Amino acid sequence: MSEQPYYQVLRDEASREVVHHWWQRLRGNPAGGRSAMPPAARAILRRSRAVDDTLLTEGFRQLWFALPANLRKGWRMPAWGTVAAVLADVETHVAAKSFAATLGAQTERGSGKPFMSELRFSQLQHSHDLDELLRRLRRAVHLLDRATNVLSLADDILHWHQEQTYGPDIRPQHHLPVRWATEYFTELSRYHGG
Repeated sequence: MSEQPYYQVLRDEASREVVHHWWQRLRGNPAGGRSAMPPAARAILRRSRAVDDTLLTEGFRQLWFALPANLRKGWRMPAWGTVAAVLADVETHVAAKSFAATLGAQTERGSGKPFMSELRFSQLQHSHDLDELLRRLRRAVHLLDRATNVLSLADDILHWHQEQTYGPDIRPQHHLPVRWATEYFTELSRYHGG
């Protein structure tokens, strides 16, 4: 698998830049020529319990109105609300690996254990709706000590929602569960001698 994760929704650099700048601003840093958001914006997103709650927040509105028109479609709004809520929990952007690969990475050198167990990974794969996905992704981010690839995670949420809404891509290797499993188990094999 290449180092550059496959982006299903955030295909162009400009889209990825908007998401990354928004995340930096949410964390209290100016980015993309815009000032940092107040700490309350992040705190409110972190306290939201359901996707619908996120859609009424300032943090979400800042993201929504920064998006290019092609990504700001009404049917995608709940997915972007999930992106906002989950990314509010991420402290550190780790560009080197995709989100799924970080879940399969070894917790500490020589431990032989991934950040997320295969059972929890399977449960994440089988989330039934956005609220369940939101809960499981937040748990995953916490297991990763709040450090993961912000862009990969955002794209995966959007990809998940797109597949739930319109069905998966005809190419099996582009189905999110297949891609996640490939990245997770490839990373796991690095320290299990596979």
